[in-house]
Amino acid sequence: MPSAPGSTDAVPSTLPGRLDRLDRGLSRRAAIGWPHPRWLAWPLGAFSLTANYGILWYVICLLPWAFGEPRPLARALYVAVPVTVVEAAGFLIKHLVARPRPPIADPTQPQQIPLPFSKSFPSSHASMAVVGTFTVGTLYPATLPALIAVTVVLSFSRVYLGVHYLGDVLGGLAFGLVVGALWILLVPAPL
Repeated sequence: MPSAPGSTDAVPSTLPGRLDRLDRGLSRRAAIGWPHPRWLAWPLGAFSLTANYGILWYVICLLPWAFGEPRPLARALYVAVPVTVVEAAGFLIKHLVARPRPPIADPTQPQQIPLPFSKSFPSSHASMAVVGTFTVGTLYPATLPALIAVTVVLSFSRVYLGVHYLGDVLGGLAFGLVVGALWILLVPAPL
């Protein structure tokens, strides 16, 4: 069977090599093979871009002030600090792993939205979404269904729009789960 454009035939047929080819193939199918009607791709792209560098989560941090919640600064920091930590640690991991983004590794893949300057693994959008879901959900449990939906949509958008491989998103979700779980276990919520 011929390999997909942009695939790396030089990858050894070890388990990691086979997993990498599978990851690239599945991600390419979602980013190129699935239909990308403008009515879906444009809003997904716009929503995905709002989460760049944690902007979405920092805006959410301001909501305690908007709704007159008690201890708004403590509540904002309860969300902002771990989001910032997971973002900064993610950039360090990206630098160490140095996995290029799909359109860079495979120039035949169209660029659907502007690419961040950082590398691909792990997905910061996914890790920040999980940490945001943990922290905001701890402060406001009624928001958990909406937060989970945001996490799913952001994670899907990163592969669908071709800025991450599926493995990057799964790695980001796992990283976010570890950081988010540790944060809510070790840092008391300011209720």
